[in-house]
Amino acid sequence: MNTIQAAGGLPPGLWQPLTVAEAWELKRNLGGAAVFTAGGTLLRTQWEAGTVPLPAQLISLEAVAELQGIRISGGQILAGSQVRLEACRSQKVSGLLAAASRTIGAPSIRRLATLGGNVASGIGDALPALLVKDAVLHWYGDAGYESVGLAEWLDARAGGATEGRLLTGVELQADEAVGEKPDAGERAVGFYRKIMRREAFVPSLAAAALTAVIREDGTLRAVRVAAGGGSSAARRLRGTEQELEGRGVDATLVRKLQTGVQEEWPAFADAFASAEYRRLAAANVLAAGLWELRRPEAEAGRKNVEGGRGTADEAG
Repeated sequence: MNTIQAAGGLPPGLWQPLTVAEAWELKRNLGGAAVFTAGGTLLRTQWEAGTVPLPAQLISLEAVAELQGIRISGGQILAGSQVRLEACRSQKVSGLLAAASRTIGAPSIRRLATLGGNVASGIGDALPALLVKDAVLHWYGDAGYESVGLAEWLDARAGGATEGRLLTGVELQADEAVGEKPDAGERAVGFYRKIMRREAFVPSLAAAALTAVIREDGTLRAVRVAAGGGSSAARRLRGTEQELEGRGVDATLVRKLQTGVQEEWPAFADAFASAEYRRLAAANVLAAGLWELRRPEAEAGRKNVEGGRGTADEAG
């Protein structure tokens, strides 16, 4: 294996703080010469491709205990930023997070990659699942601890804002708190879908998620819709959500969903797929999932929260 070298032909220096405050102090002192890292799966790919220069200093977060573990309190999940994607896949309190995590990379990658790295990249495949769960990001910086909604942070990032703080954790709703707690006769539903050019070991074309509560009369409320994947920025599709809110699932509504996704999600074009194709793929997997929700749970034979991935051929 070739050793990745920083400018000057030397491997980067490695720092291993034990606390969040110590990690932040190192970053302040080292400035732009240093970056935070843990699993390093995305960073290494970028360094080897030459798209991002290798810094002179690396600040490893692996030994910072505060950034580890998954805790549940009052219907909320708080996952440390350094929780591995494999742990996110195997946890039992958020079906959507588990569904998204199991589609990211091979098992060997998931055992290294972290939830914080997937989020901080701004293009991680877990983001749509987190967006529909109203995720909140917790940060540490010069002002101490701060929190901001994931959707708000992504909007600011899309507007050109840069992030200088350290991500410490991701907070999201547990399954029993999807949207709002269902009343008698209602059911909470949700799904995550991902489309790739082939089954594994390639970047996604599109990833999408939807949650809602289905009333006894079949109409939807508390609708959340998000799309992302590949190198495209993830986004909550609020206009599309408004189109679905309070309406019953029928062919007309499914077409509104498809149109809304294609108009609202600013997908990214690359050598493998156009932005238009990515939008179509996301629209179609969301439409398919929504159509399935119209069937009673017993008839559908599915869990309330499900996930899966398919190839581009399955995207329609």
